Amino acid sequence: MTAVITLSDRTSPQGSSAGPSWSATRPLAPSVYRRRRIVATAVVALLVFCIALVGSELLGRVSGTPGSTPVGAVGRDVVYVVQPGDTLWEIGLRLNPPGRDIRPFVDRLIDAAGTSVLQPGQRIVLPADW
Repeated sequence: MTAVITLSDRTSPQGSSAGPSWSATRPLAPSVYRRRRIVATAVVALLVFCIALVGSELLGRVSGTPGSTPVGAVGRDVVYVVQPGDTLWEIGLRLNPPGRDIRPFVDRLIDAAGTSVLQPGQRIVLPADW
């Protein structure tokens, strides 16, 4: 036995050509699309930034190099532990403030290390007044 149930559309009587009760939406203004694109771009940029930040921090923890430079420590001597493959120039590039000549900084690193040949695990004490 099969039961047939018909549902009537109360918004449009059968036989009328008016169609459904909702009307076609008119297109949105170009400024709405522009705002949506700007918001979407900002969200994607923020997402990429966060992924890069977290990724670099995780990579730094895995490889043993710090994610941020420790020179920003105020009032304390900073101890830098030499990693395998580190050179004085790489340490200088990482720790020297941007926009300053790196050569005097490398000379001070040599003085602080006591030698120009670095060994992995060697500790270089960087005075706070640098």
